[in-house]
Amino acid sequence: MTATVTAVAVISAGTLHLGGTAAWAATPASPDELFVPQVEEGSEEVRDPDAGEETDAGEDCDASDAASDQPAFQVTAINRDRVPRHPDPELAKSARDDRVSIPRPDEANAQQRYFGVDYTLPAGVELTCVRVDLLNTSQKTRGTVLQTVTKAAPTSGGGEGVRSVGRGRLKVRVTFDEQHPSKVDGKPSQVTRIAYRVSLYGRGQDGGVVTTSMDSANLFPLWRLPAGFARFGSRPGDGGGDDWCSSFTHGWLSAAANKALLPEINDVSGEHARNLGHQTHLTGNDLDIFHLYQFDGVRAGAVGSGGLNYGKLVTATKSAMNGGAEGRRQVKEWAETTRTRLGRLIDNKNVVRIYYAAGSKVKGDARFAKGWAAALLREGVYTFTNAKKERVELDLGIGTWDRIDNMVIREKDFRTDHNDHLHVGLSETKRK
Repeated sequence: MTATVTAVAVISAGTLHLGGTAAWAATPASPDELFVPQVEEGSEEVRDPDAGEETDAGEDCDASDAASDQPAFQVTAINRDRVPRHPDPELAKSARDDRVSIPRPDEANAQQRYFGVDYTLPAGVELTCVRVDLLNTSQKTRGTVLQTVTKAAPTSGGGEGVRSVGRGRLKVRVTFDEQHPSKVDGKPSQVTRIAYRVSLYGRGQDGGVVTTSMDSANLFPLWRLPAGFARFGSRPGDGGGDDWCSSFTHGWLSAAANKALLPEINDVSGEHARNLGHQTHLTGNDLDIFHLYQFDGVRAGAVGSGGLNYGKLVTATKSAMNGGAEGRRQVKEWAETTRTRLGRLIDNKNVVRIYYAAGSKVKGDARFAKGWAAALLREGVYTFTNAKKERVELDLGIGTWDRIDNMVIREKDFRTDHNDHLHVGLSETKRK
């Protein structure tokens, strides 16, 4: 009777791990001779990072003697890791581990993800090689291989991305490092689901080769913003960036008509949907953008430009309250331009939520109550109490906004934490 060793524990990885590795390993067991292509019929070719051009995954391996019917040799579980939680306990609750960032071709991830793999190994069989393929599991793709991410013999240190962490347990890299950059090509909008195929290769005492594989559960890819978008704001030392978007959002942003709706973009999502300090921005479908009206003297790409633009609105409103014609003109122009551009966003059926400035109290000027900016934008009028305790109206002469009852940006969606920017939430499912 054949004895087996069964792994029952699940690898837990509480954080993402950084680390580069050397070039693809040629292990003492010559793993390239043991690889069996795990591509379904009709799927695309696999691009080998060694080759510099696309090759068939089986060209450099002899699998003629491989046996895949060894019941005691099995992958029993694939367990995804967790992205780091935000240090704020409230924000730590808002986390998604089912998003994986895929860099542009020839680029690498800043943060690496490692999945846990449990397996059983027959007595007398040595585990020689591990291969991880990134799959396109979008509807109708039948699990096409996008790229081999990792292939190496397991070691205690995991230098090539495969680490043995106990009997029947592995920890494998599923993201791209500097030595093994992304070669994933094609349109991000068409790759809406991904998974990983983990294939194990072993050699018995008689020299025979056995192999087994398992596919992970489906995950959601995140992609870098399409080229051509101006940015504002910065996140120094972020380690991974804040411009990762979902497949749908990438496609939406790639359409010229949608691109024309947006000014400069700040946050989208962190790498692997890591929480950047928002309750939202975890799926790649939320965009923080610059104000829809830019005051003179503000450069949108400069550090702090969102707050500076809001400060200009405060200054112009103060002038208008004091009877200044130029201040009133600027506030009126801000309100009219913002209304018009908000209306265009509202009319886009994939825009499901917008947040914008409510206006906060202003230190040293009691005329400003919370919500003053929203009142000017929505109703065209703001009533305040002057130094003589008189009730005074600042009337822009533009009447009530004709879109005031829309359901995309409601009264409660004007918020003080969005005084310096606009938030746009997208959904693949269009509004009615």
